[in-house]
Amino acid sequence: GLAYAVVGRLALMLAIPPGYATAIFPSAGIAVAALLIWGNRLWPGVLLGSLLLNIWVSSDQGPLTMVALAVASTAAVGATVQALAGGWLVRRVIGYPTSLAVERDIIGFLLVAGPLACVINASFGATALLATQVINASEYAYTWFTWWVGDAIGVLITAPLMFILFAKPKALWLSRRKSVALPLLIMLVAEIVLFV
Repeated sequence: GLAYAVVGRLALMLAIPPGYATAIFPSAGIAVAALLIWGNRLWPGVLLGSLLLNIWVSSDQGPLTMVALAVASTAAVGATVQALAGGWLVRRVIGYPTSLAVERDIIGFLLVAGPLACVINASFGATALLATQVINASEYAYTWFTWWVGDAIGVLITAPLMFILFAKPKALWLSRRKSVALPLLIMLVAEIVLFV
């Protein structure tokens, strides 16, 4: 939960107004990878981490109100459902644990854990912002798209890094530090630089 909140806070320094959606959101990748590596029992950490993060974002914009708490709670539920769905989809489509050594498994992971599962929290979050009038209808599509892209890219970059650090078999994943982790970190830095 703490990792989700702190990394998310750093990512939201690049957020579009009102501050909830960003072009890269590594916490989404931390969440799905954590549930895959250590099991669904960690879902409360995703919920609490996201809730803390979204309350933090709301408090930057003024005093905490019931509207702000409703947005934070809805986004936290969306992040949790998204992580659970991403883990379920990976287990169902690819199987887990997996070494992601076969092209079919890599492509399957890239599709279901990222773009497909990330539709969930973009929908929860952007709809909560619209329903509470934090954004207006003309901003909905852009907010939804930015939220979706940020979560999807966060999963695609961060989940493999989490696997390299924590997944088993350790020897296999650690051997991918140069071939996988280094290019992903370079992509992450390049994306941040281009975004800024």
